[in-house]
Amino acid sequence: MMASPPQNIGFDSTRGQLRRVAPWLLVLVLLTSVEAAAQIVNVQALFDEATSPLGVSGAAELSLDWRTGSTELLVARGTVLGQWRTEKHTLLGVVRGEYGYAQDTLIVSRFLEHARYRYRFTPWLAGETFLQHELDAFRRLRLRGLAGAGPRFTLWSTEAGSLVLGAAVMLEYEQLRNDGEPDAGQERLDPRLSSYVMGRVELMKNMSLVETLYVQPRLTQWRDVRVLNETLLTVHPNERFTFSMGFVLTYDADPPATVSRFDTQLRSSIGVKF
Repeated sequence: MMASPPQNIGFDSTRGQLRRVAPWLLVLVLLTSVEAAAQIVNVQALFDEATSPLGVSGAAELSLDWRTGSTELLVARGTVLGQWRTEKHTLLGVVRGEYGYAQDTLIVSRFLEHARYRYRFTPWLAGETFLQHELDAFRRLRLRGLAGAGPRFTLWSTEAGSLVLGAAVMLEYEQLRNDGEPDAGQERLDPRLSSYVMGRVELMKNMSLVETLYVQPRLTQWRDVRVLNETLLTVHPNERFTFSMGFVLTYDADPPATVSRFDTQLRSSIGVKF
């Protein structure tokens, strides 16, 4: 039997302020220590309803890292975000691509499309469904597609912070590239449980800490689990610009051959909101 929702959800008291805060960060600078390889993409921080307005909104991002001299490097990253939101309905979408060359050698090649729909039954309970298509040459993914659906619970939402839980059953299809490795060309179709928790805390005026944890075990073999933990510190010097620093830790219990189980990513970004 489902427990009664908390009574301190301050949707009405904070709605005026939230409508003035756009949900998108245009990432202009991205510094990565180690490229994360686990197959989880955190879209919750991009589409946090606690910081998104009603109506239509969106953003486009393009960043370029170009170095010459002793190191020849060119890395281009692009993201397009979009959202349509009413009191009951939310439709979300993101397209992301990243390509990089060093000394005329391809070092980064990944592409992702994600679409998500939410319907809010009550201030604390919503249902959501999603589709995703992905490819990543350096995770040796020729194709990854998934579809899922499940509930989303808003346990706490005030000006000081928010806490959200979600769980979905998803069907995942993967096809590895033909590259001479022992598992080259392998195809898999697996059911997984995709569960997440996201917490946001206002540390001080114009500064917030966002923590997101994903756990995705394979339902037919629970030891085959994927985990993502992302910690993001965001500073708003004014209403238009944002500076953020993030650390991502990922784990894949059964990755493709030659792909590491553990990976970390350290990044900083400067963004523009509208």
